[in-house]
Amino acid sequence: MTDLPPDVQTNTADAATMPLPVRIDNPQSVAGAAARYQSLWLLVRLYYAARFEQATVPLSAVKARFADTADVRMMISRAYADFARWGIAAGWGNDTGIDVRLLPTRGRGRGPFWLGAEDVQRVRVLIGGDSDAHRADRSMLAAFLGLPPDAPLPSDTPALDYVMQDIAFWHHVTLGKRDMQDGVFFAPQAPGGAAGTARNRRVGAIPSFHAAQVCAIDDVQRGIALLAETMVWRRAGDLPRAHRALDVLAKTLGHSANASPTLRAMHRVAQAWQAYAVRDEAGALGHLRRIREDASLAPILVYNPRIRFESSNLQALLHKARAAREGPSHERAPAAAAALAAFSDALQAAFEADSIESAQHVAANIGLSLWLFWQGGLIDPQRLWAGADVQRQALRWIGLSEWICDRFGVGGNSVWNTVFLLRIARGAAPVRRDPDLATLRASTPLAVEAFLEAVQPFGAPFSRAKGFARWTDVIANALSDHEDGRVRFEPLQLANLWFEMLWFALHQDGDSPQAMQAARRLGRVLPALPPPDRRFFRDVLRLVPREFQREVRQAR
Repeated sequence: MTDLPPDVQTNTADAATMPLPVRIDNPQSVAGAAARYQSLWLLVRLYYAARFEQATVPLSAVKARFADTADVRMMISRAYADFARWGIAAGWGNDTGIDVRLLPTRGRGRGPFWLGAEDVQRVRVLIGGDSDAHRADRSMLAAFLGLPPDAPLPSDTPALDYVMQDIAFWHHVTLGKRDMQDGVFFAPQAPGGAAGTARNRRVGAIPSFHAAQVCAIDDVQRGIALLAETMVWRRAGDLPRAHRALDVLAKTLGHSANASPTLRAMHRVAQAWQAYAVRDEAGALGHLRRIREDASLAPILVYNPRIRFESSNLQALLHKARAAREGPSHERAPAAAAALAAFSDALQAAFEADSIESAQHVAANIGLSLWLFWQGGLIDPQRLWAGADVQRQALRWIGLSEWICDRFGVGGNSVWNTVFLLRIARGAAPVRRDPDLATLRASTPLAVEAFLEAVQPFGAPFSRAKGFARWTDVIANALSDHEDGRVRFEPLQLANLWFEMLWFALHQDGDSPQAMQAARRLGRVLPALPPPDRRFFRDVLRLVPREFQREVRQAR
């Protein structure tokens, strides 16, 4: 292009101030080379805004021009890569005086976008042939950009930008929340890849939350999806993946100067749950304490009932663990009382937060803790309450939890309520260490009929169809749901079910194939448990005859 006007001639001695010829008529080009239309358009739009409007270009203006583009952020990223190749240092964000080299690329997609004064001086927008090329005037630029002459620049409207974004993120995160609620972490693919139902077929919580992270437009959205992912991995019993997701969440929140206090508090809660899952009680309490000690987070425990529920519920579990340790009962009794008080506060917070699923979780824990603490003499040491009355009240709490699950469709197909009621029903039998088979069969656990009477008015979920004729049938129904793939139980849940099956099968039918199978299946699942849980089952196995303890050990 040797015939360009003098003001277009390049100065090879100083590349930093070389004019950049931009052709907007055919063939469109930058510095004599073909250019992507979107990148060319954005460069001219930034030039137009700086020269004629003295303003930046908001994201809404780019989205309005490329409304049919599936991923505007990717388009912008490619345009900035082209700018770099052309020697243009375009900026983004509200601080137009900052050195572009200091801008973090993480926030670039949100805009607004601009050119510095030096780059505005370099750009030469041209039309015409090689022999008569001349600079485009304002009306020509406006026509190329699709703007009316002298049109005002659309105002920078973050609210409009937000609601005009592709809502794929909310689609994926909502699907993930529903699958998490239903306990579907990974959904199997339809046979043959049935195309007709692909839009409505669930993929599982983890893939949905991963898709949401890809679609997230900012760190807040990314944090929401990551936080949900950590919860799913923890519920699935995959602590290494939960830990990795927490690390990514920490980095995401660290990159965001305006991170949501609620998200930050929930991150602390998630870290506390992760510590609790590996039996690091001190670490769990430390994370909860940091919420109270952080001046920006402490008010959340007062005004956000969801965070208060999570904190109180976990504190209750930590107190419960302390109360369950060996030692004099008078030393453990304060922890038992603190656990029931924290569970009570968590129940109230759950209803304040209108979180019925949280309410069912804590109701079940109240029922089991009430019975275990009373049985161990940690509460009501003077025995002012009759054992049958405490047992009935504990079962009623379990019944309330299961009734909520049944009425509201919540609970994520958890089997803990079944485990809890089996423990309480078995708890009516006198405890014998290493009993022989005759002694065990002579014990008197609570009968199913007595349970169904005690659990009223919450008896609807406990039907004969679900096995509530014999306790072994109840357990077999739950195990068949897992074996057939309708639900997935974590190893600790399976271990509890197989132990209860072993005990009740021995009580019901003695040395039977069902009891032998339960012993062997229990032995196979125990290695998947962390050491504290294995120690629990080592102790609880003392409630069955020695020959079945050996079967469990050999199966390992």
